[in-house]
Amino acid sequence: MEAVWSLLRSWLRPHRSISQEHLPLYLSFFQFVHNARVRGKGLLPALLGALVA
Repeated sequence: MEAVWSLLRSWLRPHRSISQEHLPLYLSFFQFVHNARVRGKGLLPALLGALVA
């Protein structure tokens, strides 16, 4: 958990003026990118399946 928190903090560092209104969007995007790296090529078929369904 601390590793993910550290990655998130370093990823958000350039975006210092994020409003609390938009923070959930930034967090969701970070979560998507992080999961895509972890799952690798297995994510693409799942994403395409979700888009088609």
